[in-house]
Amino acid sequence: MEDYKNINVENINIVDKNGTVRMRLFNNDHIPPAIMDGKDILPGHRQEDPIAGLMFYNGEGDECDGLIFGSKKDDEGNYESYASLTFDQYKQDQVVQMHYIDENGQRHYGFSVYDRPNMTLPELMERTRDIQNSDLTDEELEKELETIWKGNTQRAFMGKNSKGEVTIQLSDSKGKPRIRMVVDENDIPRMEFLDGDGNVTYKIPPE
Repeated sequence: MEDYKNINVENINIVDKNGTVRMRLFNNDHIPPAIMDGKDILPGHRQEDPIAGLMFYNGEGDECDGLIFGSKKDDEGNYESYASLTFDQYKQDQVVQMHYIDENGQRHYGFSVYDRPNMTLPELMERTRDIQNSDLTDEELEKELETIWKGNTQRAFMGKNSKGEVTIQLSDSKGKPRIRMVVDENDIPRMEFLDGDGNVTYKIPPE
């Protein structure tokens, strides 16, 4: 048996016995499309991003979660660096995410939980295109899109924001922050309860 100590490749597909791709390891020249129901549901998505990673697929060949990471830097030294590990709802977008973003030293990282609509992502994308191509007014268009995407919200975040605050934020079903626990950049803690309009109704410690 030959002993391979190093293998240099640009893309690796792991398939099951019937040929369905179950996992892909890729560099930035082989970023996989967003495949669901055998189709690219978001043409061009991620294709220009300077990322590499590992993508996972369920038994039907649908993208279901993944790990991506990358960075870019311009001639003036400005840079962006990021990484994300996601776990998706069945035939939908991520419901759990660990992420890290650094833009010239402005860092934001943590753990997020999302709600997603019950309608599958391919159905939502098709209905969205139909609405956008209709003769609706801008106001009607916004209302229709809001209706079909109802329930597509971030519900929780735990991490550190670009202000240097370590925070836990819990949001309602509309994505509005309702509870916020913070230790700020000066190591001062606070806890806030908010109404649906973002107003603080109770605060610990009180001002």
